[in-house]
Amino acid sequence: MWNSRENRHGDTATGGRSEIVSVSPLLGVSASRLLIFFLFPFSFFLGGCRRDMQDQPKTIAYRENSFYKDGTGSRPLVDGTVPRGYLRDNHEFFFGKKLKASDLNGQQQYQMQNPSQTLNLANAFPDDVDTIPMPITKTDLDRGQERFNIYCSVCHGMTGYGDGIVARRGFNKPSPASYHQDRLQTAPVGHFFDVMTNGWGAMPSYASQVTVEDRWRIAAYIRALQLSQRKATASASPQPSPSPNAAQGAPHK
Repeated sequence: MWNSRENRHGDTATGGRSEIVSVSPLLGVSASRLLIFFLFPFSFFLGGCRRDMQDQPKTIAYRENSFYKDGTGSRPLVDGTVPRGYLRDNHEFFFGKKLKASDLNGQQQYQMQNPSQTLNLANAFPDDVDTIPMPITKTDLDRGQERFNIYCSVCHGMTGYGDGIVARRGFNKPSPASYHQDRLQTAPVGHFFDVMTNGWGAMPSYASQVTVEDRWRIAAYIRALQLSQRKATASASPQPSPSPNAAQGAPHK
């Protein structure tokens, strides 16, 4: 029934004979066309899956890329771009400076090269802040002491006299600074923050090890150390003791 079909025509067309026409070849051609029609869209998917996973058409940072005119895959940031959370608009808190950091007219470089020379203490650190730009509590001082004992005491000593274990073992040229010398007693608190941030002389920067908040806490603890070791000021001259006659009273006339 499906492979053949009887097609009966009039006697004038077929001479009175019945003509049986086979249509199986026609059905075969139609089925193949239908199969190609349905498989054709899937050929795109099969071709797309041929790309290997490690061969991905993307731009990789810091690698050469011929797509861009400068030949690099990394795109330059727009001028003035600041990463999220790194605005640091509080200049005093993040840098310890009153104004934009300067070279202090070469005074710092001169002092590092000539440590025996004494600068004008009143103008040695004009850009450093005089007060800690964050509230300091007892907990902050305890934290500052802990950080000081870890990072600072190895050179400067537990009490800040520059007699830490590193100095006692031979690293004493130049010797670590004593916090109780006149230059550092009168230095603003921002100077200690600046030294911890940028380094000073043989001391490297500790900005990557100590957070901004902890640097201020250490500076507060250094101030407490200086206060604890400061000699008591001479009190007012004592009153002369009363004479024995005065104690006994003047004789009556």
